[in-house]
Amino acid sequence: MLDFSWSNILSSNAFNFAVMVLLFAILIKFLKLPQRLEEQRTSIQQTVEASDDLKNDAKEALSAVEKSLESLPDEIQEIMKKADETSIAFEAKSRDEIEHLVESIKDSAHRQVVAEEKQTQSILSKNVGKASVDIANKQVKKAFENNSELHRKFISDFINSIDKLEI
Repeated sequence: MLDFSWSNILSSNAFNFAVMVLLFAILIKFLKLPQRLEEQRTSIQQTVEASDDLKNDAKEALSAVEKSLESLPDEIQEIMKKADETSIAFEAKSRDEIEHLVESIKDSAHRQVVAEEKQTQSILSKNVGKASVDIANKQVKKAFENNSELHRKFISDFINSIDKLEI
């Protein structure tokens, strides 16, 4: 017969299993385990979706970089072409400025030579004129010393020429 005494019931496996299930149910209800599992699942799903988005962004960035690398030789060629054009223009401008500067220096030197030449001519003219006057003075004095009548004749001619002047 079946013995339903407390000692038999407490020692039976079915009772112990039922108590264990009841304790697990209370723990699950008390700890809110389904909500926490759902939150954890949602967090993991969001992390996976975010990593997928990052992966797609990285692929797009890689594609953009690959496209820019494809056009890099053309861009380098264009930059080199512009640099060559700029250097040629700079060279031409520098050459024009240097030629202008050389012409300016030549013109300045020519003007300075002309001024020095005029100054030298003026000094020479003064010296030649002074020397001529000195030589003429010496010759006149010598002529007067050699011929005293000549001195009187010049004085007389000078006085006659004064008389002829009309005032």
